[in-house]
Amino acid sequence: MTQPLAYAPRLISRTRLTEVRGLTCCIREWGEPGAPKVFLLHGSLDASATFQFMVDEFKGAYHFIAPDWRGHGHSGWAAGGYWFFDYLADLDFLLGQISPEEKAILVAHSLGGNVANYYAGVRPERVKKLVSLDGFGLPAPDSAETPARLGKWLMAQREGPEPSRAYADVAALAARLKQAHPRLSIEKALFLAAHTSRKMDTGEVMVAFDPKHRMPFAFNNRREDVVSVLRAITAPTLWLSSDRPSRYANEPGGWEGRMAMIRDLQFAKIPNTSHNMHHDEPGAVATLVEGFINES
Repeated sequence: MTQPLAYAPRLISRTRLTEVRGLTCCIREWGEPGAPKVFLLHGSLDASATFQFMVDEFKGAYHFIAPDWRGHGHSGWAAGGYWFFDYLADLDFLLGQISPEEKAILVAHSLGGNVANYYAGVRPERVKKLVSLDGFGLPAPDSAETPARLGKWLMAQREGPEPSRAYADVAALAARLKQAHPRLSIEKALFLAAHTSRKMDTGEVMVAFDPKHRMPFAFNNRREDVVSVLRAITAPTLWLSSDRPSRYANEPGGWEGRMAMIRDLQFAKIPNTSHNMHHDEPGAVATLVEGFINES
């Protein structure tokens, strides 16, 4: 029986290493320097290579720049664990290093989208366009749950994270990805498994992220803070949503209330997509994103 082949990229990426706030950071790039820069920020437990399918669908020439967040992909691991605002500081450092003189175009998924939203509110003068793919800020928790949440965080600090699962080979990891994400083709699953894993001395593979990312944040996502940050965004913003049910139904104003906080917002839902919309419908996502970033 013929074994399936991994997805073949149309645009080949290259990687380089730099230092960001004391940790090694892997930066993946597509396209040539001199073309318009587009920064791609991946989600939690993902890596920069997960944007490959979307990048391949863009029609124009761009210089795509996608870091692996700390503790993800080929970037360094933080011995003391992870704090949401470390990503914010890392992004500020990278933009100062790579794009110090021009406003940035940010296209970001999930965790990356939440970081990009915060950055665009905190540093509005540094962002030209903002695109968030299913990253609209975490729902604000009930403050009455704070003691229990911090108790779980303390327990996790004592016990440490659960170790990551090992897979026999890339094909076994691809099969697991396909099982978890039924819309993903086996070709794309094989590509992701190969580019988001690391090989162990035993020959087995693991998804390339620090297991400490599974530990809870002590960060309490207050709605008042989210409101303040979103209202400070001045860049034209595009929010793209998957078919997932809204997580904001219990907030004042619901989903529409959260969208109303941003002064210059476009919104669209991508049908037939999961949270990883840029895997499920990369052409549709790329078309909307490219049209948006080229609007005057």
